Amino acid sequence: MKIFDLISEYQKNFPIYQQFIKEIQSLLAGMLADHQIGYSQIESRIKSLPAFLDKAYRLISGNEQFYFRFNDLIGIRVITFYSTDVDRIAALIENKFKIHAKNFEYESHNRSPDQFGYASKHYKISLADEEIKTGKLTQFKDIIFEVQIRTIVQHAWATIDHKIRYKSAAKLPNDIQREIFQLNALFELADNQFLTIKKKLEAEDQKELQKYKNGDFSAKINAATLEHFFQKKQTLLNSIADQAQEIGYKKIADQYDVNCIRYLLVVFQRVGINTIGELEKLFKRIENDGRDVMNKIFQVISDHSSSAVDYPFPILLLLIITLRLQTIKFNDLDADQLVPKVLTSSLKSISLSLGSRKP
Repeated sequence: MKIFDLISEYQKNFPIYQQFIKEIQSLLAGMLADHQIGYSQIESRIKSLPAFLDKAYRLISGNEQFYFRFNDLIGIRVITFYSTDVDRIAALIENKFKIHAKNFEYESHNRSPDQFGYASKHYKISLADEEIKTGKLTQFKDIIFEVQIRTIVQHAWATIDHKIRYKSAAKLPNDIQREIFQLNALFELADNQFLTIKKKLEAEDQKELQKYKNGDFSAKINAATLEHFFQKKQTLLNSIADQAQEIGYKKIADQYDVNCIRYLLVVFQRVGINTIGELEKLFKRIENDGRDVMNKIFQVISDHSSSAVDYPFPILLLLIITLRLQTIKFNDLDADQLVPKVLTSSLKSISLSLGSRKP
């Protein structure tokens, strides 16, 4: 097989691989959102032309069967915050995709007590039949790709280790290898400690949630109590959504976003709302004055040709900030600056918008 044929085939398929990466990243992100699994990032890569040619040459030289579509030509990496999320995502992968191969030999529980090193879950997968029924994904039905799932700590270690050891032309001296393994033990300990801290914080959250469920409105606002609060306020939230639609706001898909609670917790802390009781008072104002505020915000957007506001989350965020910060005037520059910044759902933008105001 001539090298020109290999290059031509690679270049012909490259745009397809690029489109596939976009689709698979979107598919994975939606899947994680549906199952309320937070993650740091989803990375992707297409094997470079030199790497592709190198592997093709090695396969052909070794008299192995050669296919243009290697099962590692496309790689996806999901980076999580905690090791328990690695297991949850792995379970989703096994349930939602065709599994062609998996490799867990580097997991800590598969290693001897004195062994440390690179860790993550690896899969070679392709789209399941139900995913390719739609015309949008049919063209990708034969693509087998690699998926790695690891924590931020595992990713940091793998990156450094790869740079120091696996890219070194010569074998590292024993004393340096020992130092590397000692360092990796600390990375593994850090992963375990982060998980331990997470569980302790969740236990504290559950205590506050139980107080709230028992009718104690002095319960602190946290992820658990806020989610329960919104469940109880579902009728009001639906009413806000209906009013927003009548006014002219743009509706988005009703999909749970694991970042929404986190954003709101930051906003509540910033504007001095710390307990469920304080939140109840604020939502009473939203119930009474929300429609009028939404009308005014919509007028600001229309007057300044801003992009349409989605709902329910962004408009709820604007309602909370506006009713809490009574100094906002809708006919001055303040509103002009506040609205576009909050629309980005950016924590940094929210902080800039709030500045040093006091509720």
